[in-house]
Amino acid sequence: MANEIRLIDPILTSLAQEYRNSKFVANYLFPVVSLNRRKGKIPIFGRQALVYRDTIRAVRSNSNRIPPNEIDYLEFEMLERDVEVSLDYIEEEELSDYLEVERQATNELVDVLLLGREKEIADYVQNPSNYPQDMKMLIPPTEAFDDYSLMVDPIAKIREGALKIRQKIARYPNVMVLGEATYRALVSHPLLLEKIKYTGLKNVNLNTLVEMLEIPKIYVGLGVYTNNGVDFKDIWGDNIVLAYVEELDTGKTTRLGASFGYLLQKKGYPEVDTYFENGGKIKVIRATDTYTFVTTTPDAGFLIYNTNHIS
Repeated sequence: MANEIRLIDPILTSLAQEYRNSKFVANYLFPVVSLNRRKGKIPIFGRQALVYRDTIRAVRSNSNRIPPNEIDYLEFEMLERDVEVSLDYIEEEELSDYLEVERQATNELVDVLLLGREKEIADYVQNPSNYPQDMKMLIPPTEAFDDYSLMVDPIAKIREGALKIRQKIARYPNVMVLGEATYRALVSHPLLLEKIKYTGLKNVNLNTLVEMLEIPKIYVGLGVYTNNGVDFKDIWGDNIVLAYVEELDTGKTTRLGASFGYLLQKKGYPEVDTYFENGGKIKVIRATDTYTFVTTTPDAGFLIYNTNHIS
């Protein structure tokens, strides 16, 4: 290992940075901000922009300066994640297009990294312990979304969570992520079907929910994982995460506003490099990512959990 020569592969790195698994939705809650350094602190500008201030300046008087203690600083430290796969030179000789095989191997490696990121963030945002007491809602069996005999209006419950966010940050949530089980319960709910009865629509879908809730971006988490390679489990359970997420001016600023959270990623990552083993007979392709995710405005998120009690 000491004699290995590590070579960054610009083509595979470019592929890794462009590739995104369409089943994963965590990035909609935690948009990516690229930073040059692995750790440090950055300013967060949020609620002070909503404070009413006297901004009139008299002639020759001082400017209206915001007190420094109203600007918060976020400390962060990114962690490195990597995964690799080996290819024997004999295997490559037998393939008609070994470059395509390397591309496919890169996609699989990036999928592994993205799966880890998705599950890490999903586990965090679906854990009630990570929310302030008044920013979460447990759905008891008597109000289960999937028990249609109860005739509980799930739209009213979701709107209640959305109002909580507005009361805290003066903005309604603009993103909603829900698990497949919760989505399934909603699209077949008789009260929701009744709401669209006179619209000419026959089915409730994501577009219908967008109109009902006035939340412009709604996503269903369809990612799955397995611990034994056989039995698959949903990454996103019967939960709903509401959040206000600011639009990023990609590539131009790293300003962090009153958004639920961000994923801070080392600039230029994910990165793909290669090295050789066994006297050059084994080529190893390795994908590396370096990031951390942070909740910058806890009151910009609301969790509705355990929505189903039958399925």
